[in-house]
Amino acid sequence: MARTKRTDKDLQEASNHLQYEYTMLLSVAQGLASGIAAQGWLANALLESFVIHFRGLLDFFNPPATLKPDDVIAADYFDDPNKWESIKPSPLSTTLSQAKTRAHKEVAHLTYARLEVTPEQKGWAFIDIANEMHALMGLFLKHVPQNRLGSRWQGPKP
Repeated sequence: MARTKRTDKDLQEASNHLQYEYTMLLSVAQGLASGIAAQGWLANALLESFVIHFRGLLDFFNPPATLKPDDVIAADYFDDPNKWESIKPSPLSTTLSQAKTRAHKEVAHLTYARLEVTPEQKGWAFIDIANEMHALMGLFLKHVPQNRLGSRWQGPKP
């Protein structure tokens, strides 16, 4: 089924939410990597925040098969929705693919797979993941029609 074509105004407004997700991902990754929160509930809350923003951005760039009509995705921003598919790296990098699986199995869903995670495997490569998401965002921003970006994207871009 074809997706509803969104107006430039809708895309601009949605892109402001995209900018929030992106800024939060980068900020939380830096905070976690800096050790600002000791181990415990605060570190866990930051980890969960990172994962939520990661999943949102990853689904924006690489929509799941269970895409909903009101989900905002990168392809919505192009006159030809296949353009983003031809631009974005495919398949996902090992870093992002593993982070996606971990996000689903270790954070977003209560699974038996959590029982298999050893203490040595619990660490997350926050900066590596954030850097790859930063590169994806830069690629998107390089190709997206600028009139479809909202006011939060004014100024230097990644």
